[in-house]
Amino acid sequence: MIPERAKMKELRDYQVADLSFYMRTPRCLNTSDPGTGKTPSVCVYLWYLWNKKKVRSVWTMPKSLLQKNRDELMEWGEFEKGDVMIVDGPPAKRAKQMASDAKVFLMGFDCFSTNWRTLLDNHPDIDMHASDEVHMGYGGAESQRTLNMFDAMEHIKHFLPMTGTIVNGRYSSVYPCMHVINKKLYPEGYTQFLIEHAVEDMSGRIVAWMNPEKIQKFLGKYSIRHTLEEVYGKENKQIFFEKCPMEKKQREAYDEFEGQGLLELEESWLDGSLPGVNFIRCRQIMEHPQEFGPPLDKIKYTGKEERLKVHLEQARGTGKPLVIFSALRPQQDRLVELVKKYGLRVGLINGRVSTKKRFEIDEQFTNGELDVIVASPATAGVGFNWGHTDTVIFASVDPMDSSFVQGYRRAIRGKRDTPLSIYVLEYEDSMDQHMFEIIDKKSKMANDVDPSKERLNLQRTGKKRINMKPTGSKLTMEDFER
Repeated sequence: MIPERAKMKELRDYQVADLSFYMRTPRCLNTSDPGTGKTPSVCVYLWYLWNKKKVRSVWTMPKSLLQKNRDELMEWGEFEKGDVMIVDGPPAKRAKQMASDAKVFLMGFDCFSTNWRTLLDNHPDIDMHASDEVHMGYGGAESQRTLNMFDAMEHIKHFLPMTGTIVNGRYSSVYPCMHVINKKLYPEGYTQFLIEHAVEDMSGRIVAWMNPEKIQKFLGKYSIRHTLEEVYGKENKQIFFEKCPMEKKQREAYDEFEGQGLLELEESWLDGSLPGVNFIRCRQIMEHPQEFGPPLDKIKYTGKEERLKVHLEQARGTGKPLVIFSALRPQQDRLVELVKKYGLRVGLINGRVSTKKRFEIDEQFTNGELDVIVASPATAGVGFNWGHTDTVIFASVDPMDSSFVQGYRRAIRGKRDTPLSIYVLEYEDSMDQHMFEIIDKKSKMANDVDPSKERLNLQRTGKKRINMKPTGSKLTMEDFER
Protein backbone atom coordinates (compact mmCIF):
# COMPACT_ATOMS: atom_id res chain seq x y z
CA MET A 1 0.00 0.00 0.00
CA ILE A 2 2.83 2.42 0.81
CA PRO A 3 4.61 3.44 -2.42
CA GLU A 4 8.22 2.39 -2.89
CA ARG A 5 9.38 6.02 -2.88
CA ALA A 6 7.81 6.55 0.53
CA LYS A 7 9.43 3.38 1.86
CA MET A 8 12.81 4.53 0.57
CA LYS A 9 12.36 7.88 2.32
CA GLU A 10 11.33 5.99 5.47
CA LEU A 11 7.96 7.12 6.72
CA ARG A 12 8.23 7.24 10.49
CA ASP A 13 6.17 4.85 12.59
CA TYR A 14 3.79 7.59 13.76
CA GLN A 15 3.30 8.74 10.16
CA VAL A 16 2.26 5.21 9.21
CA ALA A 17 -0.17 5.30 12.14
CA ASP A 18 -1.50 8.64 10.88
CA LEU A 19 -2.09 7.05 7.49
CA SER A 20 -4.08 4.27 9.12
CA PHE A 21 -6.15 6.87 11.00
CA TYR A 22 -7.01 8.66 7.74
CA MET A 23 -8.18 5.39 6.19
CA ARG A 24 -10.43 4.61 9.15
CA THR A 25 -11.83 8.15 9.43
CA PRO A 26 -13.03 9.59 6.10
CA ARG A 27 -13.40 13.07 7.62
CA CYS A 28 -10.73 13.92 10.15
CA LEU A 29 -7.99 16.45 11.04
CA ASN A 30 -4.26 16.49 11.58
CA THR A 31 -3.54 19.21 14.14
CA SER A 32 0.14 18.40 14.69
CA ASP A 33 2.69 21.11 15.36
CA PRO A 34 4.50 22.68 12.39
CA GLY A 35 7.64 20.73 11.55
CA THR A 36 6.41 17.36 12.81
CA GLY A 37 5.87 15.90 9.34
CA LYS A 38 2.18 16.18 8.52
CA THR A 39 2.72 16.41 4.77
CA PRO A 40 4.33 13.01 3.94
CA SER A 41 1.47 10.91 5.32
CA VAL A 42 -1.06 13.10 3.50
CA CYS A 43 0.84 12.70 0.22
CA VAL A 44 0.89 8.93 0.61
CA TYR A 45 -2.82 8.95 1.47
CA LEU A 46 -3.73 10.88 -1.69
CA TRP A 47 -1.65 8.44 -3.71
CA TYR A 48 -3.43 5.52 -2.01
CA LEU A 49 -6.87 6.97 -2.76
CA TRP A 50 -6.06 7.15 -6.46
CA ASN A 51 -4.04 3.94 -6.74
CA LYS A 52 -6.44 1.73 -4.79
CA LYS A 53 -9.80 3.54 -4.91
CA LYS A 54 -9.57 5.58 -8.14
CA VAL A 55 -10.52 8.64 -6.12
CA ARG A 56 -9.13 11.96 -7.32
CA SER A 57 -8.30 14.69 -4.82
CA VAL A 58 -8.30 18.45 -4.51
CA TRP A 59 -5.81 19.95 -2.08
CA THR A 60 -6.33 23.55 -0.97
CA MET A 61 -3.64 25.66 0.72
CA PRO A 62 -2.04 29.11 0.88
CA LYS A 63 -0.68 29.82 -2.59
CA SER A 64 2.83 30.05 -1.17
CA LEU A 65 2.71 26.28 -0.51
CA LEU A 66 1.57 25.17 -3.97
CA GLN A 67 4.98 24.35 -5.42
CA LYS A 68 6.31 22.84 -2.19
CA ASN A 69 3.37 20.48 -1.79
CA ARG A 70 3.46 19.54 -5.48
CA ASP A 71 7.10 18.55 -5.09
CA GLU A 72 6.33 16.53 -1.97
CA LEU A 73 3.48 14.70 -3.70
CA MET A 74 5.88 13.67 -6.44
CA GLU A 75 8.47 12.57 -3.87
CA TRP A 76 6.18 10.56 -1.59
CA GLY A 77 3.68 9.14 -4.07
CA GLU A 78 4.30 7.28 -7.30
CA PHE A 79 2.55 9.87 -9.41
CA GLU A 80 3.59 10.36 -13.03
CA LYS A 81 4.21 13.65 -14.79
CA GLY A 82 0.86 15.35 -15.26
CA ASP A 83 -0.80 13.51 -12.38
CA VAL A 84 -0.36 16.49 -10.07
CA MET A 85 -1.70 19.82 -11.33
CA ILE A 86 -1.40 23.29 -9.80
CA VAL A 87 -4.49 25.34 -10.66
CA ASP A 88 -3.58 29.01 -10.73
CA GLY A 89 -3.51 31.99 -13.05
CA PRO A 90 -6.10 33.72 -15.28
CA PRO A 91 -9.53 32.09 -15.84
CA ALA A 92 -8.72 30.53 -19.23
CA LYS A 93 -5.56 28.96 -17.86
CA ARG A 94 -7.36 27.63 -14.78
CA ALA A 95 -10.11 26.13 -16.96
CA LYS A 96 -7.53 24.24 -19.00
CA GLN A 97 -5.76 23.04 -15.86
CA MET A 98 -8.99 21.80 -14.29
CA ALA A 99 -9.88 19.93 -17.49
CA SER A 100 -6.62 17.97 -17.42
CA ASP A 101 -6.40 14.31 -16.45
CA ALA A 102 -4.56 15.06 -13.21
CA LYS A 103 -5.21 12.87 -10.18
CA VAL A 104 -4.56 15.59 -7.60
CA PHE A 105 -5.43 19.28 -8.11
CA LEU A 106 -3.63 21.83 -5.94
CA MET A 107 -5.12 25.32 -5.58
CA GLY A 108 -5.56 28.28 -3.29
CA PHE A 109 -8.58 28.59 -1.02
CA ASP A 110 -10.31 31.26 -3.12
CA CYS A 111 -9.73 29.29 -6.31
CA PHE A 112 -11.46 26.23 -4.87
CA SER A 113 -14.34 28.16 -3.37
CA THR A 114 -15.13 29.85 -6.70
CA ASN A 115 -14.31 26.98 -9.09
CA TRP A 116 -15.30 23.79 -7.28
CA ARG A 117 -18.39 23.21 -9.43
CA THR A 118 -16.36 23.38 -12.64
CA LEU A 119 -13.77 21.06 -11.15
CA LEU A 120 -16.36 18.48 -10.10
CA ASP A 121 -18.18 18.75 -13.42
CA ASN A 122 -14.91 17.85 -15.14
CA HIS A 123 -14.07 15.12 -12.63
CA PRO A 124 -17.05 13.63 -10.75
CA ASP A 125 -14.60 11.14 -9.21
CA ILE A 126 -13.02 13.87 -7.05
CA ASP A 127 -14.03 12.67 -3.61
CA MET A 128 -11.27 14.01 -1.32
CA HIS A 129 -10.63 17.55 -0.13
CA ALA A 130 -7.37 17.98 1.79
CA SER A 131 -6.63 21.45 3.14
CA ASP A 132 -3.21 22.62 4.36
CA GLU A 133 -3.08 25.41 6.97
CA VAL A 134 -6.87 25.31 6.93
CA HIS A 135 -7.15 28.08 9.54
CA MET A 136 -5.74 30.54 6.99
CA GLY A 137 -8.43 29.75 4.44
CA TYR A 138 -11.50 28.59 6.30
CA GLY A 139 -11.20 30.13 9.75
CA GLY A 140 -14.19 32.43 9.41
CA ALA A 141 -17.46 30.60 9.90
CA GLU A 142 -19.58 33.06 7.92
CA SER A 143 -17.25 34.21 5.13
CA GLN A 144 -18.39 33.56 1.57
CA ARG A 145 -15.25 31.53 0.98
CA THR A 146 -16.12 29.18 3.85
CA LEU A 147 -19.80 28.95 2.88
CA ASN A 148 -18.80 27.95 -0.65
CA MET A 149 -16.53 25.29 0.82
CA PHE A 150 -19.47 23.98 2.88
CA ASP A 151 -21.48 23.66 -0.35
CA ALA A 152 -18.64 21.80 -2.04
CA MET A 153 -18.37 19.33 0.83
CA GLU A 154 -21.98 18.26 0.21
CA HIS A 155 -20.57 16.49 -2.85
CA ILE A 156 -17.21 15.24 -1.50
CA LYS A 157 -16.91 12.33 0.93
CA HIS A 158 -13.38 12.67 2.33
CA PHE A 159 -12.04 15.71 4.21
CA LEU A 160 -8.56 16.09 5.69
CA PRO A 161 -7.67 19.57 6.98
CA MET A 162 -4.23 20.19 8.49
CA THR A 163 -3.17 22.92 10.88
CA GLY A 164 -1.19 23.34 14.06
CA THR A 165 -3.38 26.37 14.83
CA ILE A 166 -6.93 25.04 14.93
CA VAL A 167 -7.78 27.56 17.70
CA ASN A 168 -6.57 30.70 15.97
CA GLY A 169 -7.17 33.29 18.66
CA ARG A 170 -10.83 32.35 19.15
CA TYR A 171 -12.94 29.22 19.45
CA SER A 172 -14.93 30.06 16.31
CA SER A 173 -11.96 29.19 14.09
CA VAL A 174 -12.64 25.51 14.91
CA TYR A 175 -16.26 25.63 13.79
CA PRO A 176 -15.82 25.21 10.00
CA CYS A 177 -13.96 21.92 10.45
CA MET A 178 -16.44 20.74 13.08
CA HIS A 179 -19.35 21.57 10.77
CA VAL A 180 -17.93 19.64 7.83
CA ILE A 181 -16.81 16.64 9.88
CA ASN A 182 -19.90 16.20 12.05
CA LYS A 183 -22.92 18.45 11.56
CA LYS A 184 -24.74 16.68 14.38
CA LEU A 185 -22.58 18.48 16.93
CA TYR A 186 -24.42 21.76 16.20
CA PRO A 187 -27.63 20.89 14.28
CA GLU A 188 -28.68 24.55 14.20
CA GLY A 189 -25.34 25.60 12.74
CA TYR A 190 -23.10 28.48 13.73
CA THR A 191 -25.82 30.18 15.77
CA GLN A 192 -25.93 27.16 18.07
CA PHE A 193 -22.13 27.12 18.27
CA LEU A 194 -22.14 30.70 19.50
CA ILE A 195 -24.91 29.99 22.01
CA GLU A 196 -22.85 27.15 23.48
CA HIS A 197 -19.42 28.76 23.41
CA ALA A 198 -19.58 32.57 23.13
CA VAL A 199 -20.25 35.02 25.96
CA GLU A 200 -21.78 38.19 24.55
CA ASP A 201 -22.51 41.56 26.12
CA MET A 202 -25.81 43.43 25.81
CA SER A 203 -24.91 44.68 22.34
CA GLY A 204 -24.11 41.20 21.05
CA ARG A 205 -20.34 41.60 21.06
CA ILE A 206 -18.28 38.58 22.09
CA VAL A 207 -16.46 39.21 25.36
CA ALA A 208 -15.31 35.66 26.23
CA TRP A 209 -15.39 32.03 25.16
CA MET A 210 -16.59 29.11 27.27
CA ASN A 211 -17.20 25.34 27.36
CA PRO A 212 -13.97 24.11 25.73
CA GLU A 213 -14.77 20.53 26.78
CA LYS A 214 -17.03 19.85 23.78
CA ILE A 215 -14.33 21.02 21.38
CA GLN A 216 -11.76 18.93 23.26
CA LYS A 217 -13.96 15.87 22.86
CA PHE A 218 -14.38 16.54 19.15
CA LEU A 219 -10.62 16.85 18.64
CA GLY A 220 -10.03 13.72 20.70
CA LYS A 221 -12.25 11.71 18.36
CA TYR A 222 -11.56 13.21 14.94
CA SER A 223 -8.05 14.68 15.19
CA ILE A 224 -4.59 13.20 15.28
CA ARG A 225 -1.86 15.35 16.79
CA HIS A 226 1.90 15.16 17.40
CA THR A 227 3.85 17.83 19.25
CA LEU A 228 7.40 18.92 18.48
CA GLU A 229 8.44 17.66 21.89
CA GLU A 230 6.96 14.22 21.19
CA VAL A 231 8.77 13.94 17.86
CA TYR A 232 12.09 15.67 18.57
CA GLY A 233 12.27 16.15 22.32
CA LYS A 234 11.94 19.40 24.26
CA GLU A 235 12.01 22.46 22.06
CA ASN A 236 15.52 23.86 22.14
CA LYS A 237 14.98 27.59 22.42
CA GLN A 238 15.63 30.58 24.65
CA ILE A 239 13.53 33.76 24.64
CA PHE A 240 15.18 37.04 25.60
CA PHE A 241 13.41 40.38 26.07
CA GLU A 242 15.40 43.50 25.25
CA LYS A 243 14.11 46.80 26.59
CA CYS A 244 14.56 49.80 24.34
CA PRO A 245 14.04 53.48 25.20
CA MET A 246 11.84 55.77 23.14
CA GLU A 247 13.24 59.05 21.95
CA LYS A 248 11.90 62.04 23.93
CA LYS A 249 9.80 63.42 21.07
CA GLN A 250 8.64 59.90 20.24
CA ARG A 251 7.44 59.35 23.80
CA GLU A 252 5.62 62.69 23.89
CA ALA A 253 3.77 61.89 20.66
CA TYR A 254 3.01 58.35 21.81
CA ASP A 255 1.53 59.50 25.12
CA GLU A 256 -1.07 61.61 23.29
CA PHE A 257 -2.67 58.50 21.78
CA GLU A 258 -1.97 55.77 24.33
CA GLY A 259 -5.10 56.08 26.47
CA GLN A 260 -7.57 55.85 23.61
CA GLY A 261 -5.40 53.28 21.86
CA LEU A 262 -5.52 50.98 24.88
CA LEU A 263 -9.28 51.37 25.05
CA GLU A 264 -9.57 50.31 21.42
CA LEU A 265 -7.31 47.37 22.16
CA GLU A 266 -9.52 46.32 25.08
CA GLU A 267 -12.57 46.41 22.84
CA SER A 268 -11.33 44.21 20.03
CA TRP A 269 -8.75 41.56 20.87
CA LEU A 270 -10.91 38.46 21.29
CA ASP A 271 -12.83 38.28 18.03
CA GLY A 272 -9.73 38.33 15.82
CA SER A 273 -10.28 41.87 14.57
CA LEU A 274 -7.99 44.84 15.07
CA PRO A 275 -8.52 48.05 17.05
CA GLY A 276 -9.08 51.51 15.70
CA VAL A 277 -6.99 54.43 14.53
CA ASN A 278 -5.55 55.45 17.88
CA PHE A 279 -4.09 52.00 18.45
CA ILE A 280 -2.67 52.00 14.93
CA ARG A 281 -1.25 55.48 15.50
CA CYS A 282 0.48 54.33 18.70
CA ARG A 283 2.08 51.45 16.84
CA GLN A 284 3.22 53.69 14.01
CA ILE A 285 4.81 56.16 16.42
CA MET A 286 6.57 53.28 18.17
CA GLU A 287 7.88 51.46 15.11
CA HIS A 288 8.34 54.04 12.33
CA PRO A 289 7.84 57.57 13.76
CA GLN A 290 9.76 59.19 10.92
CA GLU A 291 6.67 58.82 8.70
CA PHE A 292 4.89 61.58 10.64
CA GLY A 293 7.00 64.54 9.62
CA PRO A 294 8.26 67.22 12.06
CA PRO A 295 9.41 66.77 14.74
CA LEU A 296 9.47 62.97 14.55
CA ASP A 297 11.21 62.95 11.17
CA LYS A 298 14.31 64.20 12.99
CA ILE A 299 14.65 60.82 14.73
CA LYS A 300 17.42 59.09 12.82
CA TYR A 301 17.07 55.72 14.58
CA THR A 302 14.46 54.48 17.00
CA GLY A 303 15.43 52.72 20.23
CA LYS A 304 14.65 49.36 18.64
CA GLU A 305 16.75 50.17 15.59
CA GLU A 306 19.65 51.13 17.84
CA ARG A 307 19.36 47.76 19.58
CA LEU A 308 19.19 45.95 16.25
CA LYS A 309 22.51 47.54 15.29
CA VAL A 310 24.16 45.38 17.96
CA HIS A 311 22.70 42.22 16.45
CA LEU A 312 23.66 43.29 12.93
CA GLU A 313 27.20 44.02 14.05
CA GLN A 314 27.38 40.55 15.57
CA ALA A 315 25.96 38.96 12.43
CA ARG A 316 28.52 40.78 10.32
CA GLY A 317 31.32 39.62 12.62
CA THR A 318 30.26 35.97 12.93
CA GLY A 319 28.86 35.49 9.45
CA LYS A 320 25.83 33.73 10.94
CA PRO A 321 22.41 34.20 9.30
CA LEU A 322 19.68 36.20 10.98
CA VAL A 323 15.87 36.42 10.71
CA ILE A 324 14.07 39.63 11.75
CA PHE A 325 10.28 39.68 12.03
CA SER A 326 8.29 42.91 11.85
CA ALA A 327 4.50 43.31 11.76
CA LEU A 328 4.44 46.72 10.02
CA ARG A 329 5.35 47.38 6.43
CA PRO A 330 7.08 50.77 6.86
CA GLN A 331 9.16 49.27 9.66
CA GLN A 332 10.08 46.34 7.42
CA ASP A 333 11.29 48.77 4.74
CA ARG A 334 13.37 50.69 7.29
CA LEU A 335 14.92 47.48 8.61
CA VAL A 336 15.91 46.40 5.11
CA GLU A 337 17.76 49.68 4.63
CA LEU A 338 19.38 49.37 8.06
CA VAL A 339 20.66 45.88 7.22
CA LYS A 340 22.10 47.13 3.93
CA LYS A 341 24.06 49.84 5.78
CA TYR A 342 25.94 47.05 7.54
CA GLY A 343 26.95 45.54 4.23
CA LEU A 344 24.76 42.49 4.76
CA ARG A 345 22.77 40.86 1.98
CA VAL A 346 19.06 41.00 2.79
CA GLY A 347 15.76 39.70 1.44
CA LEU A 348 12.25 40.97 2.30
CA ILE A 349 9.23 38.68 2.56
CA ASN A 350 5.82 40.27 3.07
CA GLY A 351 2.40 40.46 1.42
CA ARG A 352 3.69 42.66 -1.39
CA VAL A 353 6.26 40.07 -2.50
CA SER A 354 5.02 37.52 -5.04
CA THR A 355 4.95 33.83 -4.18
CA LYS A 356 7.62 33.12 -6.78
CA LYS A 357 9.89 35.84 -5.40
CA ARG A 358 9.41 34.61 -1.82
CA PHE A 359 10.71 31.18 -2.74
CA GLU A 360 13.64 32.69 -4.62
CA ILE A 361 14.54 34.66 -1.48
CA ASP A 362 14.07 31.56 0.67
CA GLU A 363 16.39 29.54 -1.58
CA GLN A 364 19.01 32.29 -1.57
CA PHE A 365 18.90 32.50 2.22
CA THR A 366 19.11 28.74 2.64
CA ASN A 367 22.03 28.54 0.20
CA GLY A 368 23.96 31.29 1.97
CA GLU A 369 23.49 33.87 -0.77
CA LEU A 370 21.62 36.13 1.69
CA ASP A 371 22.65 36.95 5.24
CA VAL A 372 19.39 38.31 6.64
CA ILE A 373 15.67 37.84 6.09
CA VAL A 374 13.28 40.64 7.11
CA ALA A 375 9.77 39.22 7.15
CA SER A 376 6.18 39.71 8.17
CA PRO A 377 5.25 36.92 10.62
CA ALA A 378 1.80 36.71 9.03
CA THR A 379 3.31 36.04 5.59
CA ALA A 380 6.41 34.00 6.47
CA GLY A 381 4.75 31.86 9.14
CA VAL A 382 4.32 28.84 6.85
CA GLY A 383 6.29 27.05 4.17
CA PHE A 384 9.85 28.02 5.09
CA ASN A 385 12.63 26.01 6.74
CA TRP A 386 15.32 28.20 8.25
CA GLY A 387 16.82 25.74 10.69
CA HIS A 388 20.33 26.88 9.76
CA THR A 389 19.90 30.14 11.69
CA ASP A 390 20.56 30.40 15.42
CA THR A 391 18.92 33.80 15.99
CA VAL A 392 15.42 35.15 15.38
CA ILE A 393 14.44 38.71 16.36
CA PHE A 394 10.93 40.14 16.72
CA ALA A 395 11.18 43.89 16.19
CA SER A 396 7.39 44.04 16.53
CA VAL A 397 4.60 41.50 16.91
CA ASP A 398 1.02 41.19 15.72
CA PRO A 399 -1.77 40.21 18.14
CA MET A 400 -1.87 36.50 17.21
CA ASP A 401 -0.12 33.84 19.29
CA SER A 402 0.05 31.71 16.14
CA SER A 403 2.08 34.37 14.30
CA PHE A 404 4.66 34.43 17.08
CA VAL A 405 4.98 30.65 17.40
CA GLN A 406 4.86 29.89 13.67
CA GLY A 407 7.42 32.65 13.12
CA TYR A 408 10.15 31.37 15.40
CA ARG A 409 9.40 27.77 14.43
CA ARG A 410 10.67 28.53 10.94
CA ALA A 411 14.00 27.90 12.64
CA ILE A 412 12.83 24.82 14.59
CA ARG A 413 11.96 22.28 11.90
CA GLY A 414 13.27 19.26 13.77
CA LYS A 415 15.75 18.61 16.55
CA ARG A 416 18.23 21.45 16.99
CA ASP A 417 21.78 20.76 18.15
CA THR A 418 22.12 24.32 19.44
CA PRO A 419 19.46 26.47 21.14
CA LEU A 420 17.55 28.94 19.04
CA SER A 421 17.91 32.44 20.49
CA ILE A 422 14.68 34.42 20.16
CA TYR A 423 15.01 38.14 20.92
CA VAL A 424 11.86 40.19 21.50
CA LEU A 425 12.37 43.97 21.41
CA GLU A 426 10.08 46.11 23.54
CA TYR A 427 9.61 49.70 24.59
CA GLU A 428 9.03 50.07 28.30
CA ASP A 429 5.57 51.21 29.44
CA SER A 430 4.14 50.89 25.96
CA MET A 431 1.66 49.02 23.81
CA ASP A 432 4.22 46.21 23.54
CA GLN A 433 3.39 44.83 26.98
CA HIS A 434 -0.31 44.82 26.17
CA MET A 435 0.32 43.03 22.88
CA PHE A 436 2.27 40.40 24.82
CA GLU A 437 -0.67 40.01 27.19
CA ILE A 438 -3.06 39.42 24.30
CA ILE A 439 -0.72 36.82 22.81
CA ASP A 440 -0.55 35.07 26.20
CA LYS A 441 -4.34 35.09 26.54
CA LYS A 442 -4.82 33.61 23.08
CA SER A 443 -2.19 31.00 23.86
CA LYS A 444 -4.11 30.08 27.02
CA MET A 445 -7.30 29.84 24.97
CA ALA A 446 -5.67 27.31 22.63
CA ASN A 447 -4.32 25.40 25.63
CA ASP A 448 -7.79 25.27 27.20
CA VAL A 449 -9.07 23.45 24.12
CA ASP A 450 -5.94 21.33 23.61
CA PRO A 451 -3.72 20.93 26.71
CA SER A 452 -0.85 19.67 24.54
CA LYS A 453 -0.48 23.20 23.09
CA GLU A 454 2.34 25.12 24.76
CA ARG A 455 1.26 28.13 26.82
CA LEU A 456 3.29 31.23 26.12
CA ASN A 457 4.39 33.58 28.89
CA LEU A 458 5.50 36.79 27.24
CA GLN A 459 3.87 39.06 29.81
CA ARG A 460 6.31 39.00 32.70
CA THR A 461 5.98 40.04 36.33
CA GLY A 462 6.20 43.77 36.93
CA LYS A 463 4.55 44.91 33.70
CA LYS A 464 1.44 47.03 33.92
CA ARG A 465 -1.63 45.12 32.88
CA ILE A 466 -5.04 46.10 31.57
CA ASN A 467 -8.38 44.45 32.05
CA MET A 468 -9.21 43.13 28.60
CA LYS A 469 -12.88 43.50 27.73
CA PRO A 470 -12.93 42.49 24.05
CA THR A 471 -15.68 43.58 21.71
CA GLY A 472 -16.16 43.94 17.97
CA SER A 473 -14.25 46.09 15.50
CA LYS A 474 -14.55 47.30 11.95
CA LEU A 475 -10.99 46.24 11.15
CA THR A 476 -10.11 42.61 10.42
CA MET A 477 -6.84 40.69 10.37
CA GLU A 478 -6.74 41.22 6.60
CA ASP A 479 -6.38 44.97 7.26
CA PHE A 480 -3.22 44.47 9.29
CA GLU A 481 -0.09 45.47 7.41
CA ARG A 482 1.84 42.43 6.21
